Amino acid sequence: MDSRSKILNIVIGIGVALLQLIMTQVTTLLASLLLPDIENFPQAHSALFALILGITFTTGVFLAGWLAIKLRWLKVKPMFAKRLGATLVGAYLPLLIALLVYPSLEPGNPFFFVAEITSILGFYLPGLIARA
Repeated sequence: MDSRSKILNIVIGIGVALLQLIMTQVTTLLASLLLPDIENFPQAHSALFALILGITFTTGVFLAGWLAIKLRWLKVKPMFAKRLGATLVGAYLPLLIALLVYPSLEPGNPFFFVAEITSILGFYLPGLIARA
């Protein structure tokens, strides 16, 4: 593999990761439109809100990554079950820590962004482990 091809693969990988980040926001928006009164969930029902965020983050990251693999944008082994599991753990671990640290989850909590990033990292983790 020449250096030009490696650089192209890195740029595509960064683009897919950005798409995954955007998809976490899109799926969260769709969930907020489908679930009535969700704007009160962070303060009143923090655990339920964390559960919903974990589902939306995992769904957005995994579906965008799955699509990128199917369209051959990412040239990686599929390992879909492992990728889904690692994405799920990556999404929920920071959210569980946030539930333990904060009495109620407020909008703009930094752990939400951390959960998005760790879910994306979780998607790529099985491929990195397989290479090692």
